[in-house]
Amino acid sequence: MASSAASSKFGFGGNWWIAVVFFLISVPLGMWLPALPNILETRGIGWVLPYAFAVAPAIGLISPLIIGSMADYRFSAQKLLGVLSMGGAIFLALAFLSIELGWGAWAYLGFQTMNALLSAPMWALLSTVAFANLENSDQTYPRYRVWGTLGWMAAGITVSWLGWDNSTMTGIAAAGVRVVLGVVCFMMPDTPPQGDLSKGRPSWRKYLGLDAMVLFRSSNMRVFLLTTVLFAIPLGAFYMCTPILLKDMGDTHPAASMTLGQLTEIVAMFMLGGLMARGKLKRVFVVALVIGLLRYVLCALGGGTGCLIWVWLGIAMHGPCYTFFYVAGQMLVDKQVKPAMRGQAQALLSTLTGIGALLGSLFCGWYFRMVMNSSGDWVVFWGGLSAAVLLCMLYFVRCYRNTGIEKSS
Repeated sequence: MASSAASSKFGFGGNWWIAVVFFLISVPLGMWLPALPNILETRGIGWVLPYAFAVAPAIGLISPLIIGSMADYRFSAQKLLGVLSMGGAIFLALAFLSIELGWGAWAYLGFQTMNALLSAPMWALLSTVAFANLENSDQTYPRYRVWGTLGWMAAGITVSWLGWDNSTMTGIAAAGVRVVLGVVCFMMPDTPPQGDLSKGRPSWRKYLGLDAMVLFRSSNMRVFLLTTVLFAIPLGAFYMCTPILLKDMGDTHPAASMTLGQLTEIVAMFMLGGLMARGKLKRVFVVALVIGLLRYVLCALGGGTGCLIWVWLGIAMHGPCYTFFYVAGQMLVDKQVKPAMRGQAQALLSTLTGIGALLGSLFCGWYFRMVMNSSGDWVVFWGGLSAAVLLCMLYFVRCYRNTGIEKSS
């Protein structure tokens, strides 16, 4: 249940701080992630790109569930989020300093691994705070979540405006934002643990967050969660390879161009609440998968014709694709569990997305090098990924029953 006390405040502990945190949590990633492929390629260590993108999801297989359990049973979610943000900032700064000072790719991976260990649970924790404190979250959550989209856009535009598209300053500046974020997290409404400790110390199963596996008992949830893993595999190429395609086609501001997806994401966020209220959940997910397919078809068309407009249109498709699948998925998962398991449930979704992202980073990195070293044909590259999205969509359409959101009892 939402906290009425929190919603009535405009200062310390007010709900509006949730929107501020959504904005700030997106800025660091929006600064360094789109720039990373070209930073590594410019310094001659592009071979490390798949591993760099695989680090976060690999670490994210464990830490979100454990931290999510801590938020359910031991510590206030907003305090955990603040500590993780400031701790990870140190390693994020060291990661990009290691590139700038020439310490080597392995030093970068080591520092980025430590950053990922602390960063992986952050989005799940923020979702936990939001769902615990926002009234009528089906309608209100997208309005707060859209500030994360604005943060990503502001980051990408700022990076290109400063001429940092190939600069390690993106990561160092992002670390500074993470410190500010850590402080602001403590301003959010207090979100104490909801787990029941009256029966004694929680079991190791609860501490590892494994109670959330109950979600797999529902056939629809099982299909959605498996589709989440499968859909995240080809998605790995979007963040990893699209900036390289843009630069290859002569776009001098790829970081800014990548924010086109966030522009359309804003529109999708405002549409999502109404769509979820109508209960047409399967349609929302299917539309997301169709748009995801169109995204890669347009990238293939741009690569084949040499026309940047097609690629920009493909990037624009990413916003509604992400919103209608992943953000809607967060809202779906929240309705499937009791408040005492909210942190673990969001962490499970984050973990499964991480599994897909890990597989996607490794597969798409290998696939990219294979295609570029053989034919160098962008049409072949994006065409293969389009086929993967199509198979994912066919599985979901075939197996997911057309039902609405079932709320936990």
